[in-house]
Amino acid sequence: MINKDIQSTETSLMEHTYEELQDIKTAIDEAVIMAVTDSKGIITAVNDRFCEISKYRREELIGQNHRILNSKFHTKEFFKTMWKTIGSGQTWNGEICNRAKDGSLYWVQTTIVPFLNEMGKPKQYISIRTDITEQKNIQMLTHFANHDVLTGLPNRRYLSQKLNMLIEKSKENQSKFALFFIDINRFRHINDALGHNVGDLFLIEVAQRFKSIDKTGNSFYRLNGDEFVFLLEDISILSEMATKLMKMFEQPYVFNKYEFYSTISIGISIFPKHGNDVDSLLVNADMAMYVAKNRKGNQYEIFKKVMKGKNDHILILESKLRNAIRESLLEIHYQPKMDVKTELLIGMEALLRWNDEELGHIPPNDFIPFAEECGLINEIGEWVLKTTAIQIKEWEKQFNFNLRVAVNISPLHFKEPNFVARLVEILEETKVKPEHLEIEITEMSMMDYNDDLINKIQEVKELGLTVAIDDFGTGYSSLGYLKEFPVDTLKIDRTFIVNISEGESGIAMVAAIIALAHALKLKVVAEGVETIEEMEILKQYNCEYVQGYYFSKPLNVIDITKKMQSELSE
Repeated sequence: MINKDIQSTETSLMEHTYEELQDIKTAIDEAVIMAVTDSKGIITAVNDRFCEISKYRREELIGQNHRILNSKFHTKEFFKTMWKTIGSGQTWNGEICNRAKDGSLYWVQTTIVPFLNEMGKPKQYISIRTDITEQKNIQMLTHFANHDVLTGLPNRRYLSQKLNMLIEKSKENQSKFALFFIDINRFRHINDALGHNVGDLFLIEVAQRFKSIDKTGNSFYRLNGDEFVFLLEDISILSEMATKLMKMFEQPYVFNKYEFYSTISIGISIFPKHGNDVDSLLVNADMAMYVAKNRKGNQYEIFKKVMKGKNDHILILESKLRNAIRESLLEIHYQPKMDVKTELLIGMEALLRWNDEELGHIPPNDFIPFAEECGLINEIGEWVLKTTAIQIKEWEKQFNFNLRVAVNISPLHFKEPNFVARLVEILEETKVKPEHLEIEITEMSMMDYNDDLINKIQEVKELGLTVAIDDFGTGYSSLGYLKEFPVDTLKIDRTFIVNISEGESGIAMVAAIIALAHALKLKVVAEGVETIEEMEILKQYNCEYVQGYYFSKPLNVIDITKKMQSELSE
């Protein structure tokens, strides 16, 4: 009887244990991703969870090695180290990014355990994985939000966070720190001469050299383009560090067949002497950098209050302009061009606008000269071209867009050797139809009349764009030269339009310009038309198109879109 009871109890225990084991197995299968491979890494078994996350059927995995899941995320050295570890009989732990059958990426926390034969060599491996894709994606998004994609350095957002923490720390400790604003001299010329790919490689190498100074990677930051910031907490070595940074650029940069040298300009502000918040420290360091840049070559300058003297407005304006470009604070408005006879919309001109929080509206006539003087005009011009092209493409998607948008190009920008090449890149990148874009070049652009200029205009036209001469009558080009330029449109400057309602001499001048343009097979646009009298006179002398406040002021994107929708739906 006792034996029967013992036997019954053992059976009950065995049944209970088996059920528990089944529950444990089910839980493991649902939570853990498991695979078994032979000594050469060939998959011999996988569980359901492995199939689920990889999106492969079991029969598609058995007999394959794990290269079927290779995402190309990790280097060869990564896997070489892993195989060296498990090949020696040791357990390996790490995070692996794999690629599923449908192309999606997933991350797994992985432990690989070797099982050894009697000789002490691995005969098979069991890998135990858990899905960490969601955590890893959040981690990577956080990293990308705080780091520059090209160089891997912390970005402006991260800099603001670090500066605020450093300011609080310095206030508590009553300590000082220095902010270095670093600008690479003639970077634009490197980009133009060697191309943007080499320019990117150059910036990556610059970042690597910076990282050789700061192994933690928390002291150097990339703001934008060729502008970097370095934070130095020990200001006793300020001069030594500035010299070290400049000497770093004495070594040549070599990319493929290219070898070149570069220099930097450094502006330095010190907390709290030169500012007690993020913006003032950056602005003052930027001003000091500009002074160093004007001295040419490898130079550094510590901010001085005298910089806010008689040149204060100029320095502040340029500093703010640089910041406006970095932070995309510039805006484009569009002024309609109207057909004189039908008074219908036939196109528009893209006009750059800049509103500063402190200075308010700054007219283009004030800040464009600064941009030309300090080498920013090409960057601004390309931004306007690209932004306009992107907007046109958006309009092409919205409705049957058949208008032409004109972009005014600075003479300095138009004369750049790679202007047409960059224009082609913008057209290819935005996929905009060339016939919807017009390039306006001022009469001043033609002062250096030569075959190169004519050829460049012809190249622009061959791309499918039209070309207009802007501000006609205010420059220095000869009427005899005008017939040599393969342009499509002549724009009469506002100064002539103002005079046509004041007497016969004003009318005669405008009539002569219109007749000349028509003789050369050019269309005419009158700028700055504001009254019905001006409109009637222009109509009388067969001026084709007008733009000005008589019809509309320049409009923001929302308002010009509404106007187009109204016009094009009629």
